[in-house]
Amino acid sequence: MQKGMVSQCFKFNPQFTVKDIFLDNHNWDVYRHKHKDELRQVEIEEVEKMLLCKDGSRGFFVYYCPCCDESRIVYFGCNSRLCSCCGKNYTDKWSKSLKKALFDVTHRHLVMSVPDSLWPVIRSHRELLKVLMDAAIAAINDTLSYFLRRDVRAGVVAVLHPFSRDLSFKPHLHVLVTEGGFDKKGRFVPKKFIPAKAMRKTWQYQVLTRFKQVLPKTKSYSVFIDCFFKRYPEGFYVRLPKESRITSKRMIGKYVARYVRHPAIANTRICGYDGSSVTFWYKDNDGVKHVVTMGVFQFIEALIQHIPDRQFKMIRYYGAYARKWKSKFRFYLQESITQSKLSDFPKKSGVRCPICYNFMEFVMYWKKGPPLKSVFGSKIHDWNYISSSVDAI
Repeated sequence: MQKGMVSQCFKFNPQFTVKDIFLDNHNWDVYRHKHKDELRQVEIEEVEKMLLCKDGSRGFFVYYCPCCDESRIVYFGCNSRLCSCCGKNYTDKWSKSLKKALFDVTHRHLVMSVPDSLWPVIRSHRELLKVLMDAAIAAINDTLSYFLRRDVRAGVVAVLHPFSRDLSFKPHLHVLVTEGGFDKKGRFVPKKFIPAKAMRKTWQYQVLTRFKQVLPKTKSYSVFIDCFFKRYPEGFYVRLPKESRITSKRMIGKYVARYVRHPAIANTRICGYDGSSVTFWYKDNDGVKHVVTMGVFQFIEALIQHIPDRQFKMIRYYGAYARKWKSKFRFYLQESITQSKLSDFPKKSGVRCPICYNFMEFVMYWKKGPPLKSVFGSKIHDWNYISSSVDAI
């Protein structure tokens, strides 16, 4: 993998999508055949879903305009963790729902992460990702309760990002939290100043103690976890700047669109592909653009490693936003949080006629067809791609 900085005159001209790269030269089929013993089933399923995005076999809606005698077919998306198109659609819809569902109080946006020495352990023990999210709400509630001198329950929406901008594995959390908490009587107690120093140490304590409970009870793991208390006396990283205050619900959309569920890389960041290597760009924390070039199979591996396990929720509602407690604080809540299915969006939003631009009438819904039974490698011509790619992996 090669990295480099981008000059200001560099122009990005994306011509390829993630789907194009996976399909070209049977790249995914070859990679899957060579790593069939290493791939998780969920990785295979998510990639296959992405490759069939907007395909007629997945089903579609048919709309009709009686004024222009015009019909339109709207194919279903895949809702895959890898699909940039479906991720953007999901984010836009969920953003609108979230703005209506949040408490009418000030929120803060936090970024919480752990040292890089823990990343390989988390990658090997993926159950720690859930532990990481649980530790966040515990750290927030403990910190607020201590400084407010009463037990409070904050409203928290935690979003897990297992990747960094350069596609490496770097698990961290983006957290939307109420600026204060609810006491036992259901009253909201504001806390404008949230002490970041105390939050870092509490975050460190919650992460390490919970990791120690989940990891194998061996002396090596015990010593490994305990050393992080001495190595990081100031606690783990928590970014809590003053500009992270969200005083209006209109500002929520900006944060949701940027930080909520989306694939590891957008198609617009891919600026080159020559059949054997992929080039993409990213911005660092200082706003400087960098270009990364890696082999196509390395690119595939970098992407699929971030696919979570089946049924794992990348977005979780904690504290006062949890289903159990949300109704108790209904005075501060206007609507409930609902997450729509992608297949419902065309019916709800409506489809306009490309000629008169009036809303078209819904005609029919076509369910997806039977799955294909042909397996790559079962036909003679499939092996041409495998044999020609032996040296490429």
